[in-house]
This record gives sequence, C-alpha cells and structure tokens, in this order.
Amino acid sequence: MDQLLNHVRGFSFGGMTYERGGLFGPILRPYVSLIMVETGTCTLRADGKLVKVSSGQTGIAAAETKFEFDYQKDVQTTVIWCEGFLPEGALTDRDKTQSKMAPIATTSNIQNLCKIGLDIGHASRPDLNSLRDALGQAVCRAYIYEARKDVENQNIPGNILRARRFIEENLGNDAVNISVIAAQASLTPQHLIASFKRHFGVTPSRYLWRMRANRARQLLIHTQFSQSEIAHRCGYRSLPHYSRSIRSLFGMTPAQLRRDMGFTQPSNSDESVRDLIF
Repeated sequence: MDQLLNHVRGFSFGGMTYERGGLFGPILRPYVSLIMVETGTCTLRADGKLVKVSSGQTGIAAAETKFEFDYQKDVQTTVIWCEGFLPEGALTDRDKTQSKMAPIATTSNIQNLCKIGLDIGHASRPDLNSLRDALGQAVCRAYIYEARKDVENQNIPGNILRARRFIEENLGNDAVNISVIAAQASLTPQHLIASFKRHFGVTPSRYLWRMRANRARQLLIHTQFSQSEIAHRCGYRSLPHYSRSIRSLFGMTPAQLRRDMGFTQPSNSDESVRDLIF
C-alpha cells in the first residue's frame, strides 16, 4: 500500500450521513479510498476483498476494477472519506495482495488532516489541487504509520508501553527518574530497564534524555524562549547539563543549533548518567 500511494492522483475529501445505509457504487476504475467512520458501520468492497470499518475506526482499501461502499442497513452511518484515482495498470501483483489493511482506531492526526481536507472544499485551482494531493498523501501515510505502530505494539507488554507513554508525557518534570517510571509500570527498576531495552533498543533513561533533547531542539528552532526557559521546560535541572545533552546528541551547542537551525543525526554517545540514578 505504501508504494501504491506514490501513484495516486486527484485526491478529494468528502463527508456524508447515510440515514438508512445501503450499497453505493460501483466505481469501475483503479481507485483508493480511506474512510473514517464516526457512527455506524461501513464495509469497503475492493475487487471482492472486504474491509469492515466500525464506529471510531478508519480503514483503507484499493481496487483495480470495482470498488463499493456497503453501509449497514437501517443504521445511520456518518463518514468522512479521502479518495484518489490510480492510473491503469498501477496495481502490481504485489499491490493486489496488499490492497487492504486492517482498520485502526481513528487517531487525532488522521481526524485533523481529514477535517482540513473537508474545509478546503472542492474548488478546482492549482494551489488547492496541490494542497488536496499533499493532504491526501499525508492522511493515507499517517494511517499506514499508525497501523504499523499498532502491529508493533501488539508484541510489547502493556506495562512497558505505559512506561514509554509516561516518559513522553512528563518530559518537563525533572523529578522523573527510573524509580518513578518503574512504579508507573508496576515493575522493579531492574526489570523495567531490561524489558524496555529488549523492546525499544535503549534503556528508559537514555530514551528520556533523547526525548528531552529532541523537544529542546524543537523549542530552540521554533520559539524565542530563553535557554534557561527551554532547559526548565524540558526537565533539565541545570544549564550545563542541558548544554552537554544537546551537544552530545546534535554535535553543536544550543546557541549554535538555534543560530544555524541545522540538524545532524543524533550520535550514539551515552549521557553521563546511570540508569538507576538519573
């Protein structure tokens, strides 16, 4: 599906409430549709393959010859869609085997992109057409990203995901340490460190400092906050520690990063902190 999207053109967005359901279509040409179901149920019928999308979910499918929308009979269904067309022969044999994906819970990113697409409307102007195509690509690829993340997370214990989420939501809290994170995950610090590294490739402490440094970089480039304000917002207890962290990951001081608005890939150098006492 990812490669197939490179060929999609003429994206458009729409929304509708179907009071009594029913079968709509067919579209008899190569076609891709992402559908976000707000209430009710919709089954996408793409060349005989079925994708059932329920309330609160988003689904996507592609068809070469026949695409239909089957809304649950006698049930009010409200949907928003993003659709586009493919050139003849664009679906390879590999694409046909990957022409549908399991629906996922609708995320705020997908919802916001679809709402922007709706707000643009259907007026045909070069700038609006380009914007719709860009939004169509963005929402479909956001869906693929979220779907893959769901699959990856299925193999990760819930308490480890909870620990990661706690870290991401508390970057500005300088009281966060391994004991606090472990308590959130209902694990011992040693067990948390081992399990977190097994699933994410880094220890919780290193993940925390990387996330803090990335957040600091965003604030350096996109805001006028002072260095001390950024350090405080990102959970650093001192300016020297903040400066060392930025330089270690990005190869330049915070002042240089702000001045150049540059970016280098993070290095593999470790923070001078230990997992049990950061």
